[in-house]
Amino acid sequence: MGACCSGRSIKNSTKQNILKLEDKPKLSEKEILFLLNRTNYDRSEIEEWFSEFMKDCPSGKLNKKYFLKQYKKFNPNSKPEKLCDHVFRAFDQDKNGYIDFQEFLISINLTSTNSNYRKKLEWLFNFYDIDGNGTIDKDEFRTIVESIYKVLDIKHKHNSDQIEQNVNEMFQKIDTDKSKSISIDEFISACTIDKYLIDLLVPSV
Repeated sequence: MGACCSGRSIKNSTKQNILKLEDKPKLSEKEILFLLNRTNYDRSEIEEWFSEFMKDCPSGKLNKKYFLKQYKKFNPNSKPEKLCDHVFRAFDQDKNGYIDFQEFLISINLTSTNSNYRKKLEWLFNFYDIDGNGTIDKDEFRTIVESIYKVLDIKHKHNSDQIEQNVNEMFQKIDTDKSKSISIDEFISACTIDKYLIDLLVPSV
């Protein structure tokens, strides 16, 4: 009797484990092909990223609060709230208030050292284009620069006049047609000609 019950218990346990494996979220073939075409990752890397993403976000949705929490975990001494708002906005491509896995991996790929340079610049342009109207004005430019300075704790080393001077110099260098706004073509052209600009526009944070 005991052996029978034990066997039945093992059978039920095995069945439950199989059901758990079947319930485990998986990427569809269509989703994998989409990411293979838009990132530099291979199939196994995509699946590994997905597994880690789902561990942290079982719902498949990364919200801004958790995004900030994770950033603070890796940068405990920084004050990233404002900058994280803008990074989150750039990751959240469809502007629905959360980052899904495809948005996450595409943005991670674009900000990596191995990404296509032009695609990286396009992502960076969208990062600075706060209102999403296709151009960057001086206020948007200043907002992002100040957010970066705050995270890097640079602000205490520069007074407001110095920060404004830095903003003006960089903005004028990129705004070649002097229209008081930066187009994506101006942005990409300036950063391609002078790659030192990238270090100024997005230092390691």
